[in-house]
Amino acid sequence: MKTDVKNILGSFLEPDAETDALQLSIGHINKTYKILVDGCPAFILQQINHKVFSDIDALMQNTRLVLSTLSAYVAQKPGQLQVQRLVPTLDGNWVHRDNDGGYWRMFTYINGAKTIESVRKYSHAYEGGKAYGMFLEGVSKLTPDQLTTVIPDFHSLEARYKTFEHALELNPGNRKSEAFAEIAFAKDTIDRMMLIPEMISSGELPLRIVHNDTKFNNLIFSSDGRAIAVTDLDTVMPGTSLFDFGDAIRTAANRGREDESDIHKISFDISVFESFAAGYIECAETLLTREEIRLFPVAAQYMTFIMGIRFLTDFINGDLYYPTRYPGHNLTRCRAQFTLFSRMNEQMQAMNKIIARVTARLNAVKS
Repeated sequence: MKTDVKNILGSFLEPDAETDALQLSIGHINKTYKILVDGCPAFILQQINHKVFSDIDALMQNTRLVLSTLSAYVAQKPGQLQVQRLVPTLDGNWVHRDNDGGYWRMFTYINGAKTIESVRKYSHAYEGGKAYGMFLEGVSKLTPDQLTTVIPDFHSLEARYKTFEHALELNPGNRKSEAFAEIAFAKDTIDRMMLIPEMISSGELPLRIVHNDTKFNNLIFSSDGRAIAVTDLDTVMPGTSLFDFGDAIRTAANRGREDESDIHKISFDISVFESFAAGYIECAETLLTREEIRLFPVAAQYMTFIMGIRFLTDFINGDLYYPTRYPGHNLTRCRAQFTLFSRMNEQMQAMNKIIARVTARLNAVKS
């Protein structure tokens, strides 16, 4: 174990605890460790990325409120979801600040936990849909004014596209010529992707508290394949259910890596879409409006397009935000997203039929 991590642990745990730390290679933002006590997983230790989350107090206040709200919800639904607990420091704080100015926090570990990076079983897609649907219901008692927006305009296409246009204008990395096709695709597609932002602005889509980062590796599965917890609550903020549904489909139904360089390996698994939609709508249908459900196929494209724009912007700017392994890594990610968008376009009619079928089936069960 690295000495600095051992010192950090000393701020949370009594010195007689026999500990070890394993760094986890998940997520782009925070640095995360699984903490073993006497050889058994017991805690998750995490260094908060202060560059991304500048207001640590607001972030932690959000986290505590969301966790307490979810805990009250799951108490009424035993055996369905588990909720991590924050572990205070020995001096009673929720965050420890190290000598280098880093911010650290600790959560309890959920026993038997495993994560899924790539969805290969339709039962996992269904379980993931149920878990994120229950999450939406679980935080529904919170109102948008109760949480601080820690990352303004996180899924705002208007803001992301303005940043993209600004990057094009400045071209600081002198890379525009390398991304000619991707820039043209973005410009050709933006108008029809503005449907969701326009409906949010008009009030046709209700503003809710949502997760905002519904990748499947933010779910914890039990050994028997049930989704038992939703993690990574840093981005829980006001938004629309379409953000959560769309981002889950973007990541789960892609039969290729997020940075797949061979676009022929990228395909859209319509059965993952159907399985996730069935679970999500089943568990959140008492909240969801008809318009939200109707737009779920569009939501999948929206979140895929916005991620493509973000990767493309970062490439043009010189790779300032996302960690990269080689100079064109963000452009590869962008191409993968835009290819996935096109694959979804080919299946749009099938997705619409699935949504109609899922809702009809649930209505028949209720009647």
